[in-house]
This record gives sequence, structure tokens and C-alpha cells, in this order.
Amino acid sequence: MAERPSILSLSPVLRHARGQDDLAACFPVISQLRPKLKDAAEWVERASGMATYGYRVLAAWEDDRVVALAGYRMMENLIHGHFLYVDDLVTSAEQRGRGLGAALLQELSLVGVDEYCHRLVLDTAAANANARRFYKREGLIDSVIGFVKPLNRASPRDHRDDRTVDGRTSS
Repeated sequence: MAERPSILSLSPVLRHARGQDDLAACFPVISQLRPKLKDAAEWVERASGMATYGYRVLAAWEDDRVVALAGYRMMENLIHGHFLYVDDLVTSAEQRGRGLGAALLQELSLVGVDEYCHRLVLDTAAANANARRFYKREGLIDSVIGFVKPLNRASPRDHRDDRTVDGRTSS
């Protein structure tokens, strides 16, 4: 009788993306959530830059291929105290329905507990009914309404030195 693979070998492994090669392997999945990313190089540069502010990527790997991922960071504010903020959560379109998003959220909850966080927080578009149903099913509470105001201005990096401490334009 032929040996059957164990169920564990069929399941993706959750591990953090470490280094540029791992981040590049995440691009086909993150680009489904963030289509404005032009290529893997831009993604790697931006994720690496955000890492200086604590951004990390937890991915579901099948061999060397990423099938789902979550980008997150630890934060603190007066509303939530110390919390884990999920910037990005996405499962590759062809892998949805396998419980990968739920597995990532469960692992992030454990990371948050280990980091003494009070909450796991994320944002989603108000019109994204499927995501909202998923998050509620996974135990997240729809308790905050967010607002966005576009600030018709170039990247902050382009204007970093344009202002003084009090906000007035320097001369």
C-alpha cells in the first residue's frame, strides 16, 4: 500500500517573511489586495520601509509559495491602549475557502497576547460586505466607524522638510 501524506504536509505553514526574497514571494498575494503596487520591487521597498515602524508579514506558505498573508504591527493609542493592528489580510483568490484567513487571524491573536496587547484591530471598507461577514464570524466586533479625508498632496517624503515644527511653511 502506498504511503499517504499526512494531513500536516497538506496544510500551509505559517511563518514570518524574513528578508527581501520572502517579501518578494508575497507579492503575487499582496498585489491582489493592493493592486496599486506596480511590482515586487516596490512592494519589497515599501514593506521594508514600514518595518522600521514595526510592520511584519505573517504568511501561509506551501513549499516556497505564499498562499495568504497578514501584514501587521504593534501600536498604542488612547482609544485601544497597546494593540495589534492588521494593515493587510488577504488570501490568494484561488485559495479562498480553506480557512487560511481564519488561521492567520488566530495566529495574530496569539502574537498579540504574547505582546501584551489589549486588542486586535483592523479596518475594512464599509462596502466590503464579504469581509465584514468574515470578520464577524471570526469574533471581531464591528464597533468603530472610520472616516477618511483625501489630502491632495504629494507623498510626505517629498515634503518632509517643507514645514517647521509649528506647521508653517519655512522660508
